[in-house]
Amino acid sequence: MTAQSAAVTPRTAPATSRRPLLGFGTILRKELQEWIRGPKALIILGVSVAGAIFMTMIPFIAEATNEADAAGLLSHDPTANVLIGWTGQTVALIAVLATMALLSSERDRGTLGWTLSNPVSPTSVIAAKFAVAASVFMLTAVVVPMLVSIGLATVVYGGLPDLRTVGTFTVLFLALPAFYIALTVALGTAVKSTVGVAGVAFAVMFLPATIGGLIPTVAELSPTNIGSWAMLVAKGQPASMLTPIGWLVSMAVLIVGAKLVFDRQEL
Repeated sequence: MTAQSAAVTPRTAPATSRRPLLGFGTILRKELQEWIRGPKALIILGVSVAGAIFMTMIPFIAEATNEADAAGLLSHDPTANVLIGWTGQTVALIAVLATMALLSSERDRGTLGWTLSNPVSPTSVIAAKFAVAASVFMLTAVVVPMLVSIGLATVVYGGLPDLRTVGTFTVLFLALPAFYIALTVALGTAVKSTVGVAGVAFAVMFLPATIGGLIPTVAELSPTNIGSWAMLVAKGQPASMLTPIGWLVSMAVLIVGAKLVFDRQEL
């Protein structure tokens, strides 16, 4: 009787397989508390705001240091000086440095394995880490510094920047930190060390630009070029649609790859 019952009883899938986002809310709150209580968010905010102020004030700094020729080449237009410093490389660099240890630090401390021993799915862990890191970073490294820059430019240059242009750029530019944070999280699922994650991320940051100098299509397809693409679109200049397509494909690959790797690896 027992054998017959065992033969007809269907096998049930593990809870984490049936509920891929099991424990997502719990991990989300934990990650948010760590970002709020730790110094990282304040450091990102301080560095980013200082950089935005400096870049917005470049014409006056150039004049004050008697760099008349350089100052003459720079516009005092508020919109131009709000956008002048947003090349993407600085934000990308800060994003990698701020998030390269999201998984490796917990793995080293043993807390990652302990977290997954609770009723929490691997997908929830990486999804919550990405969601919180991306949200906090976008706010502290892009949105707040941009608002500070707009306010400063309005006072210093005597006019309000073109909010439509600045707003369009800001929204589209958020795709850049989203990509780099997704990259570091995905790398963290497969690469054990923080140094390894940083090394691969920096290679992804710089290699497409180098190769793109020889093969322009590579630069257009690279998701690392999404910041420059955002600037072109915001200013109404011609922009290749290959760039957002490359970004979307890259994000899909990172998301699927991170899930597949993290679900199967031994911690």
